[in-house]
Amino acid sequence: MDNNHVFKYISEQELGGMLNAFHAITRLNISLIDENGRELLQYGEKYPYCMEFARHNKSGRNCAQEHVRAGEMARDFGEAYVFCCHSGMNHIVYPIMIKGKQFGSAVAGPFLMDEPDSALVTDLSKEKAIPAEGLVRLMNYSSGIPVIDPDLVNQISVIFNYLMRSILVESRQVIAANKGKLLQQSRINESIQLYKNSGFREEKMYPVELENELISCIKVNNTERARELLNELLGHILLYEGHDTDHIKIRIIELCSLLSRASINRGADVNMVLGMNQRLITALAASKNIYDICYTFQDNIEIFTDNLFLTQEKNSRIVKNAVEYIARHFSEEISLASVADTLHVNTSYLSTLFRQVTGTTFKEYLNRIRIEEAARLLSNTDYPVMEIAIACGYKDQSYFTKVFKKLTGLTPKQYR
Repeated sequence: MDNNHVFKYISEQELGGMLNAFHAITRLNISLIDENGRELLQYGEKYPYCMEFARHNKSGRNCAQEHVRAGEMARDFGEAYVFCCHSGMNHIVYPIMIKGKQFGSAVAGPFLMDEPDSALVTDLSKEKAIPAEGLVRLMNYSSGIPVIDPDLVNQISVIFNYLMRSILVESRQVIAANKGKLLQQSRINESIQLYKNSGFREEKMYPVELENELISCIKVNNTERARELLNELLGHILLYEGHDTDHIKIRIIELCSLLSRASINRGADVNMVLGMNQRLITALAASKNIYDICYTFQDNIEIFTDNLFLTQEKNSRIVKNAVEYIARHFSEEISLASVADTLHVNTSYLSTLFRQVTGTTFKEYLNRIRIEEAARLLSNTDYPVMEIAIACGYKDQSYFTKVFKKLTGLTPKQYR
């Protein structure tokens, strides 16, 4: 087996148990694939629809390649990613990242977000050379694919995020962890010597200023400086508490509470913070060695900081890409469906996500961008109204006038 195999770093039994539980609860098929698309674990029976499509797929791009590509996009987004594959089916994919390297992905699906109709196979017939009898079978088999409401899909992807992050948090690379422990132990010892040489034993002054700076670093995601400050504080705690394991655990939990409250006040997800705290307390309770305790705290704080910023950016990248696409192509004949296809996401999912993030519908946003450009052209050029309408993506001048008046309160001629 390849030395870079994911099970070298993550327990196959633990990961398999979690994926199986996800399948049992959601009834979605789920598989674990390596970086080449090879299935390592699989829960749920293959659907006849997928097998029939594979028989006729002559595009040169198979399901494994689709899943690898989606896993790479999920890696770029940094979270669970909903995508529509080349057979018209939806999936949720999560990248397996360990110490900055992708070892594969977990893929849940297929599923639909609308009841299947003739449009599904009609689209396939346009893109693929599938004979009529194959299209008929695909249409029949599509009724066996689970149908999930887009809002529920969003919630399932959130759960998927938490589950996968949890298993990766608890399955850190052993070799790297050991190296990290040795490095941190060295840093803490340096801190202890610094305090001893500065007469700390006599003064016993707690460095509040370091604690405040640490909280500030957590707020702005300055992980490197936060690690340095944390080791200084841990050195203080070890020296002050005289290597009393129970007292050290109590002081670390107090420090964790301060950092958690600062993160919640900044807008972090409360459930995520409480979950991280619970895992930390459980890990601390099981730790016997003082330096293991310190490393456990540092490791969890780094992961906690990463999760804080991933939570705050949830779903924003997809909508950001949609908004950027609109800005470049608003003068063309674009639609929610065409943008969703470009971003490789389901149309209903993008619609729901767009409203959640921007507070407006895709159509309302597109009209606003077009009308803003039309207003600029009306004010700064002598182009006829019809030419401006066409330049802003409207083929019908009367419809353009209707939308313009709705958004500005004036007709284009009145505005000019």
